[in-house]
Amino acid sequence: MSIQPRTLTLKALCDHLKITTPAGHENLELKAIKTLHDAGASDLSFFDNQQYKHGARSTQAAAVLVRERDASVLPEGVVPVLTNQPYMAFAQALQLMYPEPKPEAGISQFAVVSASATVHPTARIEPYAVVYANANIGPHVHIGAHAVVGEGVVIGEATKIGSHVTLQKTTIGQKCIIHPGVRIGQDGFGFAIGPTERGVTIMKVPQVGGVQIGNEVEIGANTTIDCGALGDTVILDMAKIDNQVQIAHNAKIGIGARIVSQVGIAGSATLGTFTVIGGQSGVAGHLTIADKVMVAARSGVTKSFTNPGEVVAGMPAVPIKEWRRSIATLARLTKMVKTKVDDGEGGDD
Repeated sequence: MSIQPRTLTLKALCDHLKITTPAGHENLELKAIKTLHDAGASDLSFFDNQQYKHGARSTQAAAVLVRERDASVLPEGVVPVLTNQPYMAFAQALQLMYPEPKPEAGISQFAVVSASATVHPTARIEPYAVVYANANIGPHVHIGAHAVVGEGVVIGEATKIGSHVTLQKTTIGQKCIIHPGVRIGQDGFGFAIGPTERGVTIMKVPQVGGVQIGNEVEIGANTTIDCGALGDTVILDMAKIDNQVQIAHNAKIGIGARIVSQVGIAGSATLGTFTVIGGQSGVAGHLTIADKVMVAARSGVTKSFTNPGEVVAGMPAVPIKEWRRSIATLARLTKMVKTKVDDGEGGDD
Protein backbone atom coordinates (compact mmCIF):
# COMPACT_ATOMS: atom_id res chain seq x y z
CA MET A 1 0.00 0.00 0.00
CA SER A 2 1.34 3.42 -0.93
CA ILE A 3 2.05 6.03 1.74
CA GLN A 4 -0.75 8.55 1.98
CA PRO A 5 0.13 12.27 2.19
CA ARG A 6 -1.01 14.59 4.91
CA THR A 7 -2.36 18.06 4.17
CA LEU A 8 -0.15 21.01 5.16
CA THR A 9 -0.40 24.75 4.84
CA LEU A 10 2.28 26.43 2.79
CA LYS A 11 3.48 28.24 5.91
CA ALA A 12 3.94 24.96 7.81
CA LEU A 13 5.92 23.58 4.91
CA CYS A 14 8.12 26.66 4.54
CA ASP A 15 8.76 26.79 8.27
CA HIS A 16 9.95 23.18 8.10
CA LEU A 17 12.17 23.98 5.12
CA LYS A 18 13.47 27.14 6.82
CA ILE A 19 12.60 29.32 3.84
CA THR A 20 10.40 32.41 3.51
CA THR A 21 6.68 31.82 3.04
CA PRO A 22 5.35 33.71 -0.02
CA ALA A 23 3.37 36.67 1.26
CA GLY A 24 -0.39 36.30 1.09
CA HIS A 25 -0.27 32.53 0.62
CA GLU A 26 0.40 31.39 4.18
CA ASN A 27 -2.87 29.43 4.42
CA LEU A 28 -2.65 27.75 1.02
CA GLU A 29 -3.38 24.06 1.61
CA LEU A 30 -1.18 21.47 -0.07
CA LYS A 31 -2.58 17.96 -0.25
CA ALA A 32 0.04 16.11 -2.28
CA ILE A 33 3.38 16.42 -4.09
CA LYS A 34 3.35 15.65 -7.81
CA THR A 35 5.36 16.21 -10.97
CA LEU A 36 5.02 19.46 -12.88
CA HIS A 37 2.93 17.66 -15.48
CA ASP A 38 0.57 15.89 -13.05
CA ALA A 39 0.18 18.53 -10.33
CA GLY A 40 -3.19 20.20 -9.83
CA ALA A 41 -4.68 23.09 -7.89
CA SER A 42 -3.91 21.63 -4.43
CA ASP A 43 -0.52 20.10 -5.18
CA LEU A 44 3.11 21.07 -4.64
CA SER A 45 5.77 20.47 -7.29
CA PHE A 46 9.39 21.49 -7.92
CA PHE A 47 11.49 22.80 -10.81
CA ASP A 48 15.24 22.20 -10.70
CA ASN A 49 16.33 20.70 -14.03
CA GLN A 50 16.19 22.93 -17.12
CA GLN A 51 15.16 19.92 -19.20
CA TYR A 52 11.73 20.29 -17.61
CA LYS A 53 11.26 23.98 -18.42
CA HIS A 54 8.34 23.18 -20.74
CA GLY A 55 6.59 21.43 -17.87
CA ALA A 56 7.24 24.39 -15.60
CA ARG A 57 5.70 26.76 -18.13
CA SER A 58 2.48 24.75 -18.33
CA THR A 59 2.13 23.36 -14.82
CA GLN A 60 -1.18 23.63 -12.99
CA ALA A 61 0.38 23.17 -9.53
CA ALA A 62 -0.68 25.32 -6.61
CA ALA A 63 2.95 26.02 -5.67
CA VAL A 64 6.37 25.13 -7.02
CA LEU A 65 9.73 24.94 -5.26
CA VAL A 66 12.01 26.93 -7.56
CA ARG A 67 15.15 29.06 -7.70
CA GLU A 68 14.55 32.81 -7.84
CA ARG A 69 16.15 33.02 -11.31
CA ASP A 70 13.61 30.51 -12.67
CA ALA A 71 10.47 31.81 -10.98
CA SER A 72 9.41 33.86 -14.02
CA VAL A 73 8.98 30.64 -16.01
CA LEU A 74 5.96 29.60 -13.95
CA PRO A 75 2.45 30.44 -15.18
CA GLU A 76 0.44 33.23 -13.61
CA GLY A 77 -1.36 32.00 -10.51
CA VAL A 78 1.25 29.39 -9.57
CA VAL A 79 2.95 30.36 -6.32
CA PRO A 80 6.76 30.31 -6.56
CA VAL A 81 8.35 29.02 -3.35
CA LEU A 82 11.91 30.30 -3.54
CA THR A 83 14.82 28.13 -2.47
CA ASN A 84 18.45 27.79 -3.49
CA GLN A 85 18.11 24.00 -3.61
CA PRO A 86 14.75 22.94 -5.08
CA TYR A 87 15.57 19.25 -5.26
CA MET A 88 16.78 19.10 -1.66
CA ALA A 89 13.69 21.02 -0.56
CA PHE A 90 11.56 18.57 -2.53
CA ALA A 91 13.15 15.66 -0.66
CA GLN A 92 12.53 17.33 2.70
CA ALA A 93 8.94 18.13 1.72
CA LEU A 94 8.33 14.49 0.79
CA GLN A 95 9.61 13.35 4.18
CA LEU A 96 7.27 15.79 5.92
CA MET A 97 4.12 15.21 3.85
CA TYR A 98 4.53 11.45 3.36
CA PRO A 99 5.63 10.15 6.77
CA GLU A 100 6.29 6.42 6.87
CA PRO A 101 4.11 4.57 9.37
CA LYS A 102 6.01 3.49 12.44
CA PRO A 103 5.71 -0.23 13.15
CA GLU A 104 4.51 -1.37 16.53
CA ALA A 105 7.38 -2.45 18.75
CA GLY A 106 7.68 -6.11 19.63
CA ILE A 107 8.56 -9.55 18.33
CA SER A 108 6.04 -11.36 16.14
CA GLN A 109 4.88 -14.70 17.47
CA PHE A 110 6.12 -16.27 14.24
CA ALA A 111 9.65 -14.85 14.53
CA VAL A 112 12.46 -17.03 15.91
CA VAL A 113 14.82 -15.20 18.28
CA SER A 114 17.66 -16.86 20.15
CA ALA A 115 17.52 -16.63 23.92
CA SER A 116 21.05 -15.16 23.92
CA ALA A 117 20.21 -12.40 21.44
CA THR A 118 19.72 -8.85 22.77
CA VAL A 119 16.65 -7.13 21.34
CA HIS A 120 15.77 -3.59 22.46
CA PRO A 121 12.15 -3.24 23.64
CA THR A 122 11.45 -0.60 20.98
CA ALA A 123 12.58 -2.83 18.09
CA ARG A 124 10.16 -4.60 15.77
CA ILE A 125 10.78 -8.08 14.36
CA GLU A 126 8.32 -9.23 11.70
CA PRO A 127 6.96 -12.76 11.14
CA TYR A 128 9.34 -15.56 10.14
CA ALA A 129 12.46 -13.51 10.76
CA VAL A 130 15.27 -15.43 12.47
CA VAL A 131 17.72 -13.86 14.92
CA TYR A 132 20.66 -16.04 15.93
CA ALA A 133 22.67 -16.24 19.12
CA ASN A 134 24.43 -13.17 20.54
CA ALA A 135 22.97 -10.82 17.93
CA ASN A 136 22.34 -7.29 19.20
CA ILE A 137 19.28 -5.42 17.90
CA GLY A 138 19.28 -1.73 18.84
CA PRO A 139 16.49 0.75 19.62
CA HIS A 140 13.78 1.31 16.99
CA VAL A 141 15.31 -1.23 14.60
CA HIS A 142 12.82 -2.79 12.17
CA ILE A 143 13.56 -6.28 10.88
CA GLY A 144 11.39 -7.40 7.97
CA ALA A 145 9.69 -10.73 7.41
CA HIS A 146 11.90 -13.73 6.60
CA ALA A 147 15.09 -11.78 7.31
CA VAL A 148 18.01 -13.70 8.84
CA VAL A 149 20.26 -12.00 11.38
CA GLY A 150 23.29 -14.18 11.93
CA GLU A 151 25.22 -14.98 15.07
CA GLY A 152 26.84 -11.95 16.69
CA VAL A 153 25.46 -9.46 14.16
CA VAL A 154 25.02 -5.92 15.54
CA ILE A 155 22.35 -3.54 14.19
CA GLY A 156 22.37 0.09 15.30
CA GLU A 157 19.54 2.39 16.30
CA ALA A 158 16.69 3.12 13.85
CA THR A 159 18.11 0.92 11.09
CA LYS A 160 15.61 -0.79 8.78
CA ILE A 161 16.28 -4.32 7.57
CA GLY A 162 14.04 -5.32 4.65
CA SER A 163 12.36 -8.64 4.09
CA HIS A 164 14.47 -11.64 3.03
CA VAL A 165 17.75 -9.91 3.98
CA THR A 166 20.60 -12.14 5.19
CA LEU A 167 23.25 -10.73 7.54
CA GLN A 168 26.36 -12.59 8.69
CA LYS A 169 29.52 -11.41 10.47
CA THR A 170 28.25 -7.84 10.14
CA THR A 171 28.05 -4.68 12.22
CA ILE A 172 25.62 -2.03 10.97
CA GLY A 173 25.43 1.54 12.27
CA GLN A 174 22.51 3.85 12.94
CA LYS A 175 19.73 4.97 10.57
CA CYS A 176 20.70 2.64 7.75
CA ILE A 177 18.27 1.23 5.19
CA ILE A 178 18.91 -2.29 3.93
CA HIS A 179 16.41 -3.09 1.18
CA PRO A 180 14.81 -6.51 0.55
CA GLY A 181 16.96 -9.36 -0.65
CA VAL A 182 20.33 -7.91 0.35
CA ARG A 183 23.04 -10.41 1.32
CA ILE A 184 25.84 -9.18 3.56
CA GLY A 185 28.74 -11.09 5.08
CA GLN A 186 28.84 -14.22 2.94
CA ASP A 187 32.20 -15.62 1.79
CA GLY A 188 34.21 -13.76 -0.81
CA PHE A 189 35.57 -15.41 -3.95
CA GLY A 190 38.89 -16.80 -2.72
CA PHE A 191 40.58 -19.95 -3.99
CA ALA A 192 44.13 -21.29 -4.11
CA ILE A 193 45.24 -23.38 -7.10
CA GLY A 194 48.06 -25.86 -6.72
CA PRO A 195 49.42 -29.21 -7.88
CA THR A 196 48.60 -32.50 -6.27
CA GLU A 197 49.69 -36.08 -6.87
CA ARG A 198 46.67 -36.51 -9.10
CA GLY A 199 46.94 -33.19 -10.95
CA VAL A 200 45.67 -29.74 -10.00
CA THR A 201 43.33 -28.85 -7.17
CA ILE A 202 41.37 -25.71 -6.35
CA MET A 203 41.25 -25.15 -2.60
CA LYS A 204 38.84 -22.78 -0.89
CA VAL A 205 40.51 -20.01 1.11
CA PRO A 206 38.50 -19.53 4.34
CA GLN A 207 37.03 -16.04 4.59
CA VAL A 208 37.41 -15.13 8.26
CA GLY A 209 36.86 -11.35 8.24
CA GLY A 210 33.64 -9.40 8.66
CA VAL A 211 31.73 -6.40 7.31
CA GLN A 212 31.61 -2.97 8.95
CA ILE A 213 28.83 -0.61 7.82
CA GLY A 214 28.64 2.97 9.08
CA ASN A 215 25.72 5.27 9.81
CA GLU A 216 23.04 6.43 7.34
CA VAL A 217 24.10 3.93 4.69
CA GLU A 218 21.49 2.77 2.17
CA ILE A 219 21.88 -0.53 0.32
CA GLY A 220 19.56 -1.38 -2.56
CA ALA A 221 17.63 -4.58 -3.20
CA ASN A 222 19.53 -7.77 -4.05
CA THR A 223 22.95 -6.20 -3.55
CA THR A 224 25.67 -8.49 -2.19
CA ILE A 225 28.57 -7.49 0.07
CA ASP A 226 31.16 -10.15 0.87
CA CYS A 227 32.95 -10.44 4.20
CA GLY A 228 36.66 -9.76 4.39
CA ALA A 229 39.15 -12.52 3.78
CA LEU A 230 41.21 -11.51 6.85
CA GLY A 231 40.26 -7.94 7.79
CA ASP A 232 36.85 -6.40 7.15
CA THR A 233 34.96 -5.13 4.15
CA VAL A 234 34.11 -1.52 5.08
CA ILE A 235 31.22 0.71 3.98
CA LEU A 236 31.60 4.16 5.54
CA ASP A 237 28.92 6.68 6.61
CA MET A 238 26.32 7.95 4.13
CA ALA A 239 27.36 5.63 1.30
CA LYS A 240 24.44 5.00 -1.06
CA ILE A 241 24.46 1.71 -2.97
CA ASP A 242 21.86 0.92 -5.63
CA ASN A 243 20.18 -2.40 -6.46
CA GLN A 244 22.10 -5.44 -7.72
CA VAL A 245 25.60 -4.24 -6.86
CA GLN A 246 28.42 -6.67 -5.97
CA ILE A 247 31.08 -5.56 -3.48
CA ALA A 248 33.85 -8.10 -2.97
CA HIS A 249 35.93 -8.98 0.09
CA ASN A 250 38.00 -6.27 1.76
CA ALA A 251 36.72 -3.46 -0.45
CA LYS A 252 36.47 -0.05 1.22
CA ILE A 253 33.67 2.31 0.19
CA GLY A 254 34.24 5.92 1.27
CA ILE A 255 31.98 8.39 3.01
CA GLY A 256 29.08 9.48 0.81
CA ALA A 257 30.11 7.30 -2.13
CA ARG A 258 27.30 6.55 -4.60
CA ILE A 259 27.30 3.30 -6.55
CA VAL A 260 24.65 2.84 -9.25
CA SER A 261 23.01 -0.46 -10.17
CA GLN A 262 24.81 -3.50 -11.60
CA VAL A 263 28.27 -2.28 -10.61
CA GLY A 264 30.95 -4.75 -9.54
CA ILE A 265 33.68 -3.71 -7.09
CA ALA A 266 36.46 -6.30 -6.93
CA GLY A 267 38.39 -7.34 -3.84
CA SER A 268 40.46 -4.82 -1.88
CA ALA A 269 39.45 -1.90 -4.12
CA THR A 270 39.13 1.45 -2.33
CA LEU A 271 36.64 4.17 -3.27
CA GLY A 272 37.28 7.63 -1.85
CA THR A 273 34.87 10.08 -0.26
CA PHE A 274 31.90 11.10 -2.44
CA THR A 275 32.99 9.05 -5.42
CA VAL A 276 30.32 8.17 -8.00
CA ILE A 277 30.37 4.89 -9.95
CA GLY A 278 27.96 4.83 -12.91
CA GLY A 279 25.72 1.88 -13.70
CA GLN A 280 27.13 -1.37 -15.09
CA SER A 281 30.72 -0.30 -14.44
CA GLY A 282 33.42 -2.52 -13.01
CA VAL A 283 36.35 -1.69 -10.72
CA ALA A 284 39.25 -4.15 -10.70
CA GLY A 285 40.79 -5.40 -7.49
CA HIS A 286 43.39 -3.62 -5.35
CA LEU A 287 42.82 -0.25 -7.07
CA THR A 288 42.32 3.17 -5.47
CA ILE A 289 39.82 5.75 -6.70
CA ALA A 290 40.40 9.20 -5.21
CA ASP A 291 37.82 11.43 -3.53
CA LYS A 292 35.01 12.78 -5.73
CA VAL A 293 36.12 10.86 -8.82
CA MET A 294 33.18 10.14 -11.14
CA VAL A 295 33.15 6.99 -13.28
CA ALA A 296 30.77 7.11 -16.25
CA ALA A 297 28.29 4.30 -16.84
CA ARG A 298 29.57 1.07 -18.43
CA SER A 299 33.19 1.90 -17.74
CA GLY A 300 35.91 -0.58 -16.85
CA VAL A 301 38.35 0.74 -14.26
CA THR A 302 41.61 -1.19 -14.66
CA LYS A 303 44.02 1.27 -13.00
CA SER A 304 43.95 3.61 -10.02
CA PHE A 305 42.81 7.24 -10.41
CA THR A 306 44.46 9.41 -7.79
CA ASN A 307 43.43 12.91 -8.90
CA PRO A 308 40.46 14.04 -6.76
CA GLY A 309 37.42 15.11 -8.74
CA GLU A 310 38.52 13.52 -12.01
CA VAL A 311 35.84 12.24 -14.42
CA VAL A 312 36.68 9.03 -16.29
CA ALA A 313 34.94 6.88 -18.91
CA GLY A 314 35.43 4.00 -21.28
CA MET A 315 36.86 0.49 -21.34
CA PRO A 316 39.53 0.69 -20.10
CA ALA A 317 38.56 3.88 -18.27
CA VAL A 318 40.57 7.02 -19.10
CA PRO A 319 40.02 10.74 -18.36
CA ILE A 320 36.78 11.66 -20.05
CA LYS A 321 38.31 14.23 -22.44
CA GLU A 322 40.66 11.54 -23.74
CA TRP A 323 37.73 9.13 -24.10
CA ARG A 324 35.73 11.71 -26.07
CA ARG A 325 38.67 12.34 -28.41
CA SER A 326 38.99 8.60 -29.00
CA ILE A 327 35.29 8.27 -29.82
CA ALA A 328 35.45 11.27 -32.17
CA THR A 329 38.54 9.86 -33.92
CA LEU A 330 36.89 6.47 -34.32
CA ALA A 331 33.81 8.12 -35.82
CA ARG A 332 35.96 10.03 -38.34
CA LEU A 333 37.90 6.90 -39.31
CA THR A 334 34.66 4.98 -39.77
CA LYS A 335 33.30 7.74 -41.98
CA MET A 336 36.53 7.78 -44.06
CA VAL A 337 36.40 4.01 -44.60
CA LYS A 338 32.72 4.17 -45.57
CA THR A 339 33.45 6.97 -48.07
CA LYS A 340 36.22 4.94 -49.70
CA VAL A 341 33.99 1.89 -49.96
CA ASP A 342 31.17 3.96 -51.45
CA ASP A 343 33.64 5.41 -53.98
CA GLY A 344 34.77 1.99 -55.04
CA GLU A 345 38.21 2.19 -53.45
CA GLY A 346 37.70 -0.59 -50.94
CA GLY A 347 37.43 -3.65 -53.18
CA ASP A 348 38.41 -7.18 -52.31
CA ASP A 349 42.10 -8.01 -51.82
